[in-house]
Amino acid sequence: MNSNAKQVKLTIDGRDFTVDESVTILEAARRNGIDIPTLCHHPALTNWGGCRLCVVEVDKSPKLVASCVMPVRDGMEVVTENATITASRRLSLELLFAERNHNCMFCPDSGDCELQKMAYALQMDHLTVSQSFKAFPTDVTGEYMTFDHNRCILCGRCVRACQEIAGTQVLGFHNRGPRTLIGFDLLESRKDSSCINCGACLQVCPTGAINSRYRAHYAVKGQPAERRTTTSLCAQCGMLCPVTAVSRDNQLIRMEGMLGSANGRPDRGQLCYKGRFEVLKTHGQRLTAPMVKDAQGQWRTQSWERALELITAEFEKIGKRDGASALFGITSAKLSNEALVLFKQLMVDRWGTGWIDTLDGDHFRNIRSSLDNGPRAMPEEVSWKKIAGADMILMVGADPQASHPVLISLLRQALLERKLPVAVIGQARDAHLLSSFSLPVAEEELRAVLFTLCVMVDGTRSVASQGKYLLKAEQQTVLNHIAQTYGAAASPLILAGEKLTGRKAAGGLAELFKLLRIKSAAPAGAGAGLVLLKPSVNSAAAWRLGLASPQGPNEFAGAGLLVLEDEQGENLDTCLKSRTAPDFLAVVTPYYDPGLASAAHVLLPRPLWLEEDGSYTSPDGAETLFKPGVLDPPAGVLRTWEILQGLALRKGGAGQARNWESLRADAGKILEALQR
Repeated sequence: MNSNAKQVKLTIDGRDFTVDESVTILEAARRNGIDIPTLCHHPALTNWGGCRLCVVEVDKSPKLVASCVMPVRDGMEVVTENATITASRRLSLELLFAERNHNCMFCPDSGDCELQKMAYALQMDHLTVSQSFKAFPTDVTGEYMTFDHNRCILCGRCVRACQEIAGTQVLGFHNRGPRTLIGFDLLESRKDSSCINCGACLQVCPTGAINSRYRAHYAVKGQPAERRTTTSLCAQCGMLCPVTAVSRDNQLIRMEGMLGSANGRPDRGQLCYKGRFEVLKTHGQRLTAPMVKDAQGQWRTQSWERALELITAEFEKIGKRDGASALFGITSAKLSNEALVLFKQLMVDRWGTGWIDTLDGDHFRNIRSSLDNGPRAMPEEVSWKKIAGADMILMVGADPQASHPVLISLLRQALLERKLPVAVIGQARDAHLLSSFSLPVAEEELRAVLFTLCVMVDGTRSVASQGKYLLKAEQQTVLNHIAQTYGAAASPLILAGEKLTGRKAAGGLAELFKLLRIKSAAPAGAGAGLVLLKPSVNSAAAWRLGLASPQGPNEFAGAGLLVLEDEQGENLDTCLKSRTAPDFLAVVTPYYDPGLASAAHVLLPRPLWLEEDGSYTSPDGAETLFKPGVLDPPAGVLRTWEILQGLALRKGGAGQARNWESLRADAGKILEALQR
């Protein structure tokens, strides 16, 4: 109840209540423990009043009203249950069942369906109206979701979620009368539409019309009473979206966004395809025990004690023989703060390693080299949440659909709801759908475009004086519009992506920093803000800890330790091929990768991010968020901090085993000190 809002008194089922004048009858009843059934209503969406199951009697009028759209008023008398109301609800429900095919026996949502539960609540064991449905299409073209129009009740939840939460406005009502259905764009298939696969429609659907293509069998088997629900964070990217993870028997069934929660985030609680669907995929064969390569090159299972002792002995032997410069360590920037701190303490303090780095270290070095050798290792950044208050957004060298998909929704919302000018420079998927101005130049041309943009905004230099940077006529026209909009904005926000911080765009960041300084030096306005869309979820913490080396890898490598999350493929191959083959390589990884195994001598299994607790730092470094684990690691697999601490203790020297709470507190203090 809002203490500043005007209060009204009303009676619901003979009980007197005092509520805010701004609420509906449905909200007033539910806040006071009175249940009114609904299907089209969802607390995270606007009220619609379409299903008519929430009808109530007001002031003894024979005309029933939809409680979800009827505001309260002083002196109102409401009845939520009587024979007339029940008959009306029963008829509305029977008509819903009659007009489409709702055979629960063959539906994957049976047992977890709001329509089915409503039928049980109204004791509907047969229909008093005749079946009238005809076959509707089923869309199975999407990678992540299916849409069975035969099970759709046209409640409009998905349409409103697509508009109000995802901000994409892809779904809408098509046709009329009994032929009405929900369609994508202009009745395209999901695959050919502009759907971004965020899954907001799936989460709010009350029936089996929209279904996930992953773990569908668990939706049948995992009834609510047998499920485990955990509130956590998604660690797929730096957005660190709050999630509700649903599991059973230590198997993840689904991930849901915290829709409608007041968490101070502009994303309205949604998830993207990574956090909702990709997390359900299995990326390879899991390691469940330490593996050591024997003299014949065959992998043999070993005890943890034996494997940790072997790694320690090899590092000591090679360190004594070739010196500390022969030792190296590389870590994924997807690890938690606690694991990153322990990795640094192990490699630097205990083993005196000559070179450490992160898998995204090239991006750090490119950013650092673009700062004109200033005192700061990183530029000053702002939170991505500033999108909500920006008056212009410039995205350069980023493809958020691949790296930070929730940003797609935020940009679409800003463009469609606030008419905010959004400019995109670089090649981004569906850039025309999320921008006012789009300049799809290649990665190699970003520096030239940013140089010209600086000249246009600054106005003190001539573009013609730099002939080699001249652009095509059509590019120049678009860039003129971007420069004018950026120059006129009081608080623009720049989103810089991996294509700008990558190697091929060398020099582009320096021009971007000039663009920032030009705006900051303007006499009016708050100045431009910068958001670096870093490659990994915890790049900010890894770089702040100094784990990304200012220099590239040494040519000679004697012994190395590699700690991974789920990295596979080209990025990992590039890391390993950037140096000579080490005499000894130990890898801590959740998965067995054949390519990696050919170069390694010891493989140690570790949990996935879903399987252990950890703290993460926001991309701008201003927040530290704690992520509880939602699953248990496989039997016999030590947690990452236990592995790293075990190696450190075997090296000898001062120190003793610490528990998780102590390690977490120490990591927090270390990162907090580095922030000051």
